[in-house]
Amino acid sequence: MINFFKSDKGIIIFLIVIFFVVLPFFFLHQGLLLIDTGREFYIPSQILKGGVLYKDIFNIYGPASYQFNSLLFLIFGEKFNTLYFMGIFNSLLIVLTLFSLAREFLKKSVSFIFSLIIMFSLVYNTFLYNSNLPYTFAISYALCAFLISLLFLIKYIKTNNGNYAYVSSLFAGLSLANKYEFCLYPLIMIYVFSFIKPLGTKNLFKAVLCFLFFPILCFTVLIFQGLNLEDIKNSAFLIDKLVHAPSLKIFFTKFGVFFNLKSILSLAIHGGFYSVFGFLPALIIILFLININKLYQNKPAFILTLTAISACAKSLFFLNINHMGALIFPLCLLCLIILISRMQKIIPLFLIIFALFFASEDFKSLKYKTYNIKCEKADIFTFKKEGEIINTAYDFIINNTSLNDKIVILPEGYFINFITDRIGSDMYYNLSPLFYNDVFGENKIISDFKTAMPDYFIILPINNIEYGQSFFGIDYAQNFYEMIKKNYKLIQNTNNIQIYGKN
Repeated sequence: MINFFKSDKGIIIFLIVIFFVVLPFFFLHQGLLLIDTGREFYIPSQILKGGVLYKDIFNIYGPASYQFNSLLFLIFGEKFNTLYFMGIFNSLLIVLTLFSLAREFLKKSVSFIFSLIIMFSLVYNTFLYNSNLPYTFAISYALCAFLISLLFLIKYIKTNNGNYAYVSSLFAGLSLANKYEFCLYPLIMIYVFSFIKPLGTKNLFKAVLCFLFFPILCFTVLIFQGLNLEDIKNSAFLIDKLVHAPSLKIFFTKFGVFFNLKSILSLAIHGGFYSVFGFLPALIIILFLININKLYQNKPAFILTLTAISACAKSLFFLNINHMGALIFPLCLLCLIILISRMQKIIPLFLIIFALFFASEDFKSLKYKTYNIKCEKADIFTFKKEGEIINTAYDFIINNTSLNDKIVILPEGYFINFITDRIGSDMYYNLSPLFYNDVFGENKIISDFKTAMPDYFIILPINNIEYGQSFFGIDYAQNFYEMIKKNYKLIQNTNNIQIYGKN
């Protein structure tokens, strides 16, 4: 029995046990429901009602996560827990895949402690950037598929089994069908299949087919649903505007994606212990360049390091693990451990300290998640301020509107539409400054709403200062706000939650 628990299988079982022992403490105490998260429930629900991604429903990510989640809703019902349970299962796959990936390079004990760090830094983080209930399931699913692909790519390099190359290609395609985050990774795969361990023309063609399988499948479904080239063109035009949006630059600069010395220093100073990891990508690049000749002799480690650097494309200047960097952190940390593996005696000690720190921070954060939102489709705990907003809007909608009423929540908050079963705007479900000013534009938004007026507008006191402007109707969208006041009457104003109904 002792020997079994010292084996890889035994450690995996132990990790699973720890995972589910810790889970009840954080169960239904994660995420940020009004920001982004609501979209993740609303869009799959609308797909089941006949909405088509990129045609009727605006979408900036790949189609796979929304199509998959709509299928889960179809099978298990449109409940909050349907997707939350899937998020938990996906997180467990991430942890076990990272353990298996670590074992390709590290001792069992180090791989085990590393996996515990990931459990607390990513899985049980209670804020928006966790893998159970993330800002988008697209990134969580993409990360899982990417890590599985990388694991099999490393196995392919170490062996002569061509099937590993096909599995790696299949999951790489699945990752990109969810989100673009790891779009540089296929270039590394091509390098491996062409130079590190050549597949040959015939087998390379098979690998390409495997890679294309999920993207082709997802878009074939969309075409059968009614998506056409004009819809794709229009969606691509909007996404191009998003990429070049001034407010997105403000957002990315604030969180360390774009280089700005003042912002990066601010993140480093105010990030506390987390800022220790902020310059992890830069450190990895430096160590990679210093040891490049030696690394090249160890092809698996060389490819893993290249992959980690490519995955850090949006975090090269500062890995903000309080933000989107939390999802890239696991691979970066693994890469660093491998690069400094000579320091074997002190690595476990530091990893234990990191694990205890992340666990402590997670448990301390639970004291802020005490407000219960309980209804037919969800029973979850969140921040008091957020919970009061949701419950105020929910109570009004349930008691004063019908199922056929169209209710648009501004600037966002479609979690409320989801739990009340009320349709909103499938195109304008987010009108933060980024989308209102830079992507759609005020004139088009006002024109479209004048053409098809909803039954109600609900304006929430959500601060969008990360995009350069704070409140809807006050700091931006004043003309839209005037249109609402002209054509609608104020029914309720509670705690700055304004509810307007048609005149």
